[in-house]
Amino acid sequence: MTSTRPRLMRFAGGCLLAVLATGCADGEGRGPQRIEGWSVADDELNLWVDTCDGDPETTLEESDAEVVITVISTKRDTDDDCQDPVKVVLSQPLDGRRVVDGKTGEEAPPMEG
Repeated sequence: MTSTRPRLMRFAGGCLLAVLATGCADGEGRGPQRIEGWSVADDELNLWVDTCDGDPETTLEESDAEVVITVISTKRDTDDDCQDPVKVVLSQPLDGRRVVDGKTGEEAPPMEG
């Protein structure tokens, strides 16, 4: 049986980060944002988030089974589809590991491109 405690602790840490970021946020809504999609090239993940020039920053946790990425950015609601690309360099190639969205705790959706 696999323990869910490490994942729960990461999720709780992400929630705490979200609360802290939101408490210090300006009126535009800076905080954890959902990963809309990702693609991989060797040891580099390319992410997309719907924040429209929101100055995204990431935190990364890697294990043998998964890569957990939390994107902190300012959410700007516009009439246009406007995504920010984010590059994340892994310590080793993805090689079958799951990509997990640190905001939701769920697997992030892959995209081609």
